[in-house]
Formats: sequence, C-alpha cells, structure tokens
Amino acid sequence: MHVFFKDLFDKERCELLSKVLMDAYDKGSVNYEGVNNAHYGNSYGIGCLPEYEVILRELTPIIMEKTGYTNIAVENSYSRIYRNGGRLEKHIDREGLDLTLTVCTYNDINKPWPLYVRCIDGVVREFETGVGDGALILGTKMEHWRDPLVCDDNQKVLQSFFHWRIQHAKKIF
Repeated sequence: MHVFFKDLFDKERCELLSKVLMDAYDKGSVNYEGVNNAHYGNSYGIGCLPEYEVILRELTPIIMEKTGYTNIAVENSYSRIYRNGGRLEKHIDREGLDLTLTVCTYNDINKPWPLYVRCIDGVVREFETGVGDGALILGTKMEHWRDPLVCDDNQKVLQSFFHWRIQHAKKIF
C-alpha cells in the first residue's frame, strides 16, 4: 500500500512548519545525526514539536479514509533538515510506525530528491515529493530510502514524518 498526496499541505502550512523546525534548530533543539548523514532531526517523545503533533492528529481522519484502516492510533511526528550529503539510509521502520507519511515542507535545491520505496511485491517505486507533497507507505513492511543529497552547502531540504500504529484486535480468550 502506498498513496501519493499532491499538495497535501498548502504554501502557508509549509512555511509555518519550516519556520518552527528552523527555529528549533537555531535554539539547539535538534540533533546532528551523524557525520556521514549530514542531517539534523528533532527527538522522538519529549522532543516532538507541538505544532507537528497537532497536524498529526488533524491528518488522522484523512489517513483512515485513504487507507481504509479505521483502527489506527497516532504514534509520533519527526522532522529532519537535510544538507549536502544527507541521506535516508535503506530501512524499514521500527514496530509501531506502521503507517509512515513523509511530507516535504521546504526545498531550495531546484531539483527532485526522490524517496525510493520497495513495495511488498518487490517493485521499487520512486516518489518525487515537492514542497507540500506527501507519500504514505507501510513503514514497517516496505523498505525505503533516499540517495545522498547533492546540493550546495547553503541549500537544504526539510522533510516531516508522521506515523500511526495499526491497532490489532486483542484476543479475549
């Protein structure tokens, strides 16, 4: 399962979220995530940015409608600032991040920087998420990644991630 959302966020929402993330960066509230990765991210849990958590909750009915999953629960949001050399390593998400939505809120590199997803059938799909666009995948089932970002040192891409857990019925006996 994968869903592409063209213009999921309008220009104003992208500008607001980008400002919130860059303000957190300026205050030292985001973490440098490794020499080879060249990107920064806010921490899970107590480090989640409240503005993103509000949007996570607002998105939940849309995600239910688009996926048919009515048994989902909000898990968390996370955001990253990618600079020259930054990448998203090939991975599947940890347990509980069953549905993963990535949305680009800022991009000044003037070229696509696609998200690659290995679907359950083994086919690799490429999603070009321009500013405001989103790609929703089964994060714990589908390997996904981005190649290293190639841009000038003063350029960047901001990506926001929203996650939901698929709740399964519990056996009562």
